[in-house]
Amino acid sequence: MAEFFKKQRVGAYLNLVAAVLGIVGIIAAVICSNMTVTYRLGNIGEIALIGVCGIVLAVLAICLPNIFGNHDIISTCSVMGAIALFAAAFANVLSERILLIAGLFSYDSVNTVGWQVFYVTVVSMAAFIIADLVLIIGAFTKSVK
Repeated sequence: MAEFFKKQRVGAYLNLVAAVLGIVGIIAAVICSNMTVTYRLGNIGEIALIGVCGIVLAVLAICLPNIFGNHDIISTCSVMGAIALFAAAFANVLSERILLIAGLFSYDSVNTVGWQVFYVTVVSMAAFIIADLVLIIGAFTKSVK
């Protein structure tokens, strides 16, 4: 295991950070869905499944360059797939919360429970977007020595 980590370069570590951020995004989405019955996410299963698939592809982008070398087609496709899946998870969370956000910023600004759900939702969406940005940056760097 120590040799595996010695062979890794910046790209592999950025993909690892993206996978961890994907986990954070899923956990935050589940928490914001379970805070109250009123603000439950209708598609939490889909969000979790999309996030887990994105995490699996990010982990594949760490492991595959050790076998095939830097910037091979399979790891490149897995990075692109992870980017697409994390963006889809972000879009699903946003589409479920758009009415809550609109209400909080217009006529229902004193809804304290809504604001708590909104803050956790922002953490989830930020984690998915930052994971996308980290994956994009990592795609231009080498993963193995």
